[in-house]
Amino acid sequence: DPRWASINRGVLICDECCSVHRSLGRHISQVRHLKHTPWPPTLLQMVQTLYGNGANSIWEHSLLDPASIMSGKRKANPQDKLHPNKAEFIRAKYQMLAFVHRLPCRDDDSVTAKDLSKQLHSSVRTGNLETCLRLLSLGAQANFFNPEKGSTPLHVAAKAGQILQAELLTIYGADPGTPDSAGKTPIDYARSESHPIKKSAVYFILLLSPDYIFYTWCHFI
Repeated sequence: DPRWASINRGVLICDECCSVHRSLGRHISQVRHLKHTPWPPTLLQMVQTLYGNGANSIWEHSLLDPASIMSGKRKANPQDKLHPNKAEFIRAKYQMLAFVHRLPCRDDDSVTAKDLSKQLHSSVRTGNLETCLRLLSLGAQANFFNPEKGSTPLHVAAKAGQILQAELLTIYGADPGTPDSAGKTPIDYARSESHPIKKSAVYFILLLSPDYIFYTWCHFI
């Protein structure tokens, strides 16, 4: 049974796989025990929602294609040895992103990243977490400033009261101190007395200074 979560990947993992995840570094996989460490309720809800809605398929997209069988690609089996079989698969899956959906090649990669980031900016107003995680996995930027809308995805999530989206964006490095075209930060929107996001643990994260956010996030998880 899985006893650990990879927070930024939205999956639950077993003790054996956790050891490999830890070796990848926190910039690849942020692991946390499901029971032995305290969880902010909305952060746990975010992970459970992603896991329940099939976030694992984001990282194994090409393996779901029947053609992958012909190419020799396959998932590691539970009976496989941790080293090298499972460890190599985990590295390919989460570090190399070998199985994520690949967009058609374009001459200007920056245009593709911009398009993905615009989609993210639009999607965070909804509760569809897995769509946003998929966009982030493809290269959408959590800190993207949309010049047409005058805001970042975190502004949109904060104003829409999308607590779990704000959690996800914060994990992927969204800056709560960035002002929008009106000069307001996501923190300003979260400070509203009646705002749903104020009930979330991410509200307290948003109120911290950027330096303290970095320190806390590195030591709290």
